[in-house]
Amino acid sequence: MMRRVIKAALEALFPKKAVCMGCGSAAGCREDWVCPACRERLAKLWVGAELPPSGLEGAAFAYVYTDPAARIVQQLKYSGIGQLAKFMGEDMVKAYRFLEPTGADCVVCAPMHKKRLRMRGYNHAELLARDVAARLGLQFIDALECTRLVRQQARLDGEERLKNLDGVIALKAPVQGRRVILVDDVRTTGATARACAAALKAGGAESVYLLCYTVARGERKKQM
Repeated sequence: MMRRVIKAALEALFPKKAVCMGCGSAAGCREDWVCPACRERLAKLWVGAELPPSGLEGAAFAYVYTDPAARIVQQLKYSGIGQLAKFMGEDMVKAYRFLEPTGADCVVCAPMHKKRLRMRGYNHAELLARDVAARLGLQFIDALECTRLVRQQARLDGEERLKNLDGVIALKAPVQGRRVILVDDVRTTGATARACAAALKAGGAESVYLLCYTVARGERKKQM
């Protein structure tokens, strides 16, 4: 009896036991965060390595930013399901393998302003970065910060994204001589990655490689 009660409590606590994070289905999702159908769809969205944004030495992405991958990102980012970072990190590391050898010796995340961090409760990019660092056996460094609150990048396009981040991202921990993996959830135009890389290299970072769970708009210039 007690065992059944404990099992029921655990299944209520962890959404992966009931609801697919990719499509919302409540069926067929007892062993993973996604149902078998979404797992098949994800396989078709695989990316690997691509040409990086300017100012970075390389870039890799697990999936194209479309459902079910896009919905998984949104569940992590906006629905408070932080446990998804471990599921996503596994595939991000698989994508990173297509970049090797990079000589990377640390992992850094795209920063979030402290006010937005208080509102959301966590930086989703940090959760991903810490998981990636643990899987690769590398040091995680909380190296970057947002010096002022700006409009959310997701609501902007093209040049607006670059202007929005002008002078916003700064270094707060030493990275002199380090070879960095920069982690974020989505690459759209590359504006955030370029701003982060510029701050890291201004602080003496030797190289910066971008690693994201998804890349938007199906940009698959150099799939490997």
